[in-house]
Parts: sequence; structure tokens; C-alpha cells
Amino acid sequence: MTALLAAAWSRAAGWIAAIGAALAVLAALYGAGRRDGRALAEARTQQRAARARELRDAVDRDVDRSVDPADELRRDWRRD
Repeated sequence: MTALLAAAWSRAAGWIAAIGAALAVLAALYGAGRRDGRALAEARTQQRAARARELRDAVDRDVDRSVDPADELRRDWRRD
């Protein structure tokens, strides 16, 4: 009986080791894919934030250049 279990174990040990190695490779590939996906998502987020910052700065510059709207209306409607 012991010899039968030892033979079965020796035959199964090779398959178990091969399956374990394949699972380890799959886990490593999955982790690398998640890491790359996270880096790509973060880069896209940074690009969107930079574009939004540029737009906000452009609007702020335009607003800073403009004259007070109330003064413009008074000037336009004033009778001289």
C-alpha cells in the first residue's frame, strides 16, 4: 500500500510542480498587466489635469485682461 501511494505521489508531484509553475507565471503576467494599466491610467489622468489647468489658466488670463463690465456699460450709455 505504501509503495502504491509513493508511486502515485511521485507521478503527481511532477504534474503538481508543473501546474504550480504555470500558475506562478500567470500570476506574474496578471500583476504586470495591472501595473501597466495603472500606470497608463495615471498618465492619462495627469494629461487631463494638465489640459484642464491650461484651460483654467487661459480663462483666468482673459478675465484678468478684461475691463470691469459695469464700467464698460456706464461708459457706453453715458451721455456726454
